This record gives sequence, structure tokens and C-alpha cells, in this order.
Amino acid sequence: MANTTCDCPAPSCNTTTPVLPEAVIKVFTIDFKAPDITELMGPRFEEYKNGKVKIDVSVVSGFDTLFSEIENDARLGLGLFDVFITPPTIMGSVAPYNGFTDLTAYIQENYLEEWLDIFPGYREIIASYNGKILMTPFDGDLLHLFYNKEILDYYNFNSPRTWQEYNDIAEQVHGKIFPPTNKTLMGSCIGRLPQCAGPYWAMQVLSSMTQTKGSSEGSLFDTKDMSPLTNDALVETLKIFEKQFKYGHPTELEGCIEINMPAMKDEECVLTLNWGNAFLSNLIPGKLGIDKAPGSQKVLDRETGKLVTCTKELCPNAVYYDDIGFVNYAPYAAFGGWSGAVNGNISDEKKKLAMEFLTFSASKEQSSKLVIPQVGSREADAGYDPYRLSHMNEEDYVKQGFDRETTDAYLGTIKEGLLSPNLVVDIRFPEATKMMSILDTAVINHLNETKGVTATDQMRRDIVKDATADMKKVISEYDSRAHMEKSEKILPQYQKLRGVYGELNEDKNLIGDVRWIGYALGFVIIAMALLFSGWVAINRKHRVVRISQPIFLHLICLGVLVLSSAIFPLGIDDTDSNEQGRNAACASIPWLVSLGFSL
Repeated sequence: MANTTCDCPAPSCNTTTPVLPEAVIKVFTIDFKAPDITELMGPRFEEYKNGKVKIDVSVVSGFDTLFSEIENDARLGLGLFDVFITPPTIMGSVAPYNGFTDLTAYIQENYLEEWLDIFPGYREIIASYNGKILMTPFDGDLLHLFYNKEILDYYNFNSPRTWQEYNDIAEQVHGKIFPPTNKTLMGSCIGRLPQCAGPYWAMQVLSSMTQTKGSSEGSLFDTKDMSPLTNDALVETLKIFEKQFKYGHPTELEGCIEINMPAMKDEECVLTLNWGNAFLSNLIPGKLGIDKAPGSQKVLDRETGKLVTCTKELCPNAVYYDDIGFVNYAPYAAFGGWSGAVNGNISDEKKKLAMEFLTFSASKEQSSKLVIPQVGSREADAGYDPYRLSHMNEEDYVKQGFDRETTDAYLGTIKEGLLSPNLVVDIRFPEATKMMSILDTAVINHLNETKGVTATDQMRRDIVKDATADMKKVISEYDSRAHMEKSEKILPQYQKLRGVYGELNEDKNLIGDVRWIGYALGFVIIAMALLFSGWVAINRKHRVVRISQPIFLHLICLGVLVLSSAIFPLGIDDTDSNEQGRNAACASIPWLVSLGFSL
């Protein structure tokens, strides 16, 4: 056999032509999230497409800039990018301008089985706007209670069920030296640096008092009329935070989330709140306790603005304890997780490719690589939390190096929270960032003003009064601009985000105050019937009356009386009767009318 020689020029004889990308997907996101796309999601999709598609990532710094750029692209119809990777907070500012592509049809045709694996709260509320799917979740955020099990066991405490119990534990352990480690303990560690995670902590506490019947009613604003749900609930929230602050980390006002977990890792902190990625960082293995965020025994009466005791009727999703009664829990999907959206102002061909990228990256197979990572891996550092039912397999985590007991608590809390009928989601309507900033500022100002002094109820009420006024001002100013621009006001957008727009704005043809006119006429007719019947009785011996046969005249008066009485059940509607009363009223009408007419 003749020898085969290579005639190609040095330094290589490899004549294989590299695969050039046939398309580019332009992804727009924030700077600290970009590495997850360039190092994890992007390369995997490029490999899946055999190098024919390239993922090109553009970044900005800061959420304000990210949101502003996405909103401008939508308002002006620019189509500068194909995909946005962003928190879902921006949805309400973009959806009215059709800035995000409706993914509903694509998902129903190509991704339905995968889509139904996502927790209902994410696919039906957070990813949707007015019944349309506009985003694809990549991450599932839920606030948890974290605690040091060893310390609580040592001092004979159980996981706190209410905010009162949380504060009681913090008070009793704060400043004590823990013998096994010889370290001085801090009762609570929650970073409250302004313009960071502060409003999420406030929303978690506030929502446990303001939301009892699900996200459709709202937790910071009432979905019926945009009324701020502050009043006594925010007053109580400030009171709770005063004690947390008193028995908390000494630099809480100077740090953000980095306050919450390092002290827990150093076994100096006893209680804190955080997202699930604290579990992925594998803090204090075997000692980390995870539970649902505490709840409240008191809830807001929206009519009076006062706090009342939680009952089964007021809090249908509450948990009952023999020693303390009903406790209302409001699991909070704070921040809403990272999600992907397709630009509504690009070509149909680009939209289809962008949808494929999003659904591929969020699929069961790909998402599990981020959500269930190897302990200590790059994926674990990314901090993605479960958002699918298929992410709930405990064995998958144990195989990756997580201890079974902590994993069981972590997954159990997530499943209980994300399947809760009382799941709390962020407000997400236009100006949502301003509203959260007002809430955060109110808390920070109050803690600063009361540092080292005893707060009075009037001090708290003054803070709440100012915050409520600021929120109403933001709504009024936005609605005024919307009127000038002939666009929607905040309320209908908020209702569309909660999936209640048609329900709350449906014309039910309620009779309203007109019923009183009908009632008055009914009484007049009945009175006239009785009057004429009495006249017949008095004049029954008169020749004309006798000829007319009094018994038939009485029957006519009785028929008119019965017929006119049908006016009263006709005036009953949803506003003044329960379902049983309305059913009885409805059933009585044909009987009264037919009987009265027959007589």
C-alpha cells in the first residue's frame, strides 16, 4: 500500500471547515447575571444547535438601568435585542406596549408537558399577564426561615411559628455565650442596607397580616381599588422590626444579604430570612434548620384598617395550633426568580429561535443542572432555586452531596410554599420599584429614628401615614400621565397581572340603590291592595259592591298583593345576601308572579 502524505501547509493538516453560526441570538441582561448565560446556558444551547446558533450577551449595571432599557425598547418598538433575562418585576411596564412576545401558542404546541411541570404560582401568575404567557421561569425564589438547629435545641426552642415567637427567641438568646463554641450569639441577622433587600423582608412580615385568600386579593395593594394595605398592619410590622433590630446584627443597616448568612455560617447567628440559595451554599452542614417564614395570629380587616384575630373564616388557608389558635402564613416568592422573555418587536423567525432558546434552557433536563448542582460547583454558586415539580426529588440532591435531613426540610418548605393557595407575589405593575422603595424607606427611617429609644405608637403611625400618602401620590401622578398619554391606569394593569381583570371588572348588572325605589312602589301597591280590600269589607252591603261580588273583589286585592310582593326578591343581589338567600329569592319569584296573576 502506498504511503499517504499530507500536502497541506504547516502547521496543521486539518482541513475541516469550522461550523459558522447561521444565526445570532442577542441576549440582554444585568452584569452579574451574564456569566450564567455565557458560561452555562449559552454554550449548552450552542452545542445543542451544533454551532449553528451563537448566543451574544449584552449587559448593563444596575436594575434601574436594566428595567429602563427594556421599557424603552418596548415603548419605542426598537427590537434591539432578541431575549431579555430579567426579574419579572418589569412585566407590568412592558406588557401594555406588547414589548414581550406572547408565548402561549408556542408553549401549547411544543412545550406543554414541560410547562405543566412548573409550579402553578410561577406559570399562572408570575409568568403571565392577562391570561397570556409572556415569560419563561429560570429560577424559583421563595423566602425561607433559616436557623441554627444546634442552638435552638440547646436552649429548648422549636422553630418559630409566628413573628412573636421569632422575636421571643431572638431576645432570649441574644448576647449569650454559646458553650459548645464559646461564641457570643446574635438573635437575628437581617441586612437592611437601603435600596437592597429590605422591602422584601418588610413584604414578608406585612403579607402575613394583609393577604389571607390568595394573590388575587393583593398583599401591599388591594386589587379592587389600589388602596394601600398599610394601616395597622404596617404599624405592627414596624413594631416587629424594632425588636428584630434590637436583638439583631450590630451592622444590619450597613449591609445587605451578606449580613444574613455569614454570621450563620460562623455559628454566631440564630435566626434569619433568606432565599433558598443559602441551602445550595451548604452552610453549617447538619446544623442548618430550614422552615417556612413565620406567620401572624392577627390579620388586617380591609374595611376598618384594624388588625383582628385570625379565624377560619377570615383566614381559610391558616394553620390551627392547639396552644395559639389560627396562624396565617403567606409564603412569599420574593423577587420572583430570574425569567426570560422574547422581544415583541423582532421578526417571527427570530422569535421562534428565541423561544427555542428559552424553553431549552428552562427544560427539565437543563434546569436540573442549575437547580440541583454538585456541592461546591460553579452551578451551586449561581444559586438557582427549584421551580418545577421534577426538582422535588430528594435523592437527586443527596447524590450531589447534600445531607438528607436538610434537603428534606428545604424541599418540603418549597413545596408547601409554592403550592400554597396564599402564595404572595411581587406587585410588578408600573412604578412597582418606587412603591417598594417607599416601603423600604419607611422601615429604615423608623429604625434609625428609634435607635436607642423606645418607639411610641404615634411615631409608628406617623411613618405609616407618610408612606401611605407617598404611595397614593405615585398612583395619582402615574394615572394623570396615563390619562394624557391615553394609556391604561395602574389599577387595570395590576389586575391583569393578578389574573382578576375580567372578574373584578365584569358588569354583573347589580341593581344597586334602584332597589329602594322598587321597594317603595311595592309597599305602595300592597298598601293600596289592603286599603281597597278594607273598603270592600266596609261597603260589602252596598248595592254596587254586592253586584260585583265582594269575594271576587277580595281575591283581586289578594292577587295584586301577592303579585306586587315579587318586587322584593327581585331586589336581592350579591351585595346584600349570601348564596342561599339569593337562591331562595330567585326560586320565589315565578311562584309569586304566577300565583298573584292567577288570583
